[in-house]
Amino acid sequence: MILAGHQIAACALAAIVALWLLHSCWTHAHPRIALILWQITGLTLVVSTIGMLLGFGLAPYRRGLVPALLDLPGRLHELDTWHLVAVAAGLLLAGWLLVNQLLCLLSTARARARHRLLLQLVASPGGDALVVDHPVAVAYCLPGRNPRIVVSAGARRLLTDAELGAVLAHERAHARERHHLVVAPFQALRRLVPGSTVLTRVCAAIELLVEMCADDRAAHQHGREPLASALERFHANGFGGTPAGALAVADTPVLARIRRLRRPDRIGLPLAGMMAYALAISALVTSASLFAVPL
Repeated sequence: MILAGHQIAACALAAIVALWLLHSCWTHAHPRIALILWQITGLTLVVSTIGMLLGFGLAPYRRGLVPALLDLPGRLHELDTWHLVAVAAGLLLAGWLLVNQLLCLLSTARARARHRLLLQLVASPGGDALVVDHPVAVAYCLPGRNPRIVVSAGARRLLTDAELGAVLAHERAHARERHHLVVAPFQALRRLVPGSTVLTRVCAAIELLVEMCADDRAAHQHGREPLASALERFHANGFGGTPAGALAVADTPVLARIRRLRRPDRIGLPLAGMMAYALAISALVTSASLFAVPL
């Protein structure tokens, strides 16, 4: 039961950090740091929940979880019904999460592949972006091994040269920093539990932080005002939507991003944030190490 107790503590700690992140003000001032903390916290929640079930189920073996699982076929008779149920639940949960992640990745990859084929038919090269002859203002990054930046003729007419340069820099930041890999695990969890309000809020928060990271990169290269003005124009004229699997410049709450660009927060990383980092990393290391280290 010591293994299960440690996993419960790690899970509870990660849940507290996640709830604190949802209600914190400093995350918009430091989006990259907040994203890393979200990733550590999310991984800790998954690992510790699985470890909690396996820790209880394999407690009679008094070994690390991985060595105990390897011994399971030959020592199955040593477990009673409740321990067997816990082991089965832990393995099923791990398999369910893994299969769901793979299915979501495959579904997204197929959608992106279909869209790339469509772009070959309707788009034409325009510098470092593909230009779609469409009157509605659209700009997005289609990520993947060979990412594509797509902008519509309507967006080129709507924006000044400075604004268009900032928008393209924003999309290049998505491609360069592989932001689709950051949001993918959380989006897969949301699809797994579509009715979860908490997961919906978490995904929305992470998607906004990703956009803010790209905003910061574009603002560093082109200044804050051109990007803020471009977002304002997109918002006023209506954005044309984004294909499945793409990351768009105006897909998340635009007004909050415009305010942030024009009135950037000067909030330093709070002491509570540094403590949350240390606690989340400690919880993850503890939870993961219990899979191998006997107690």
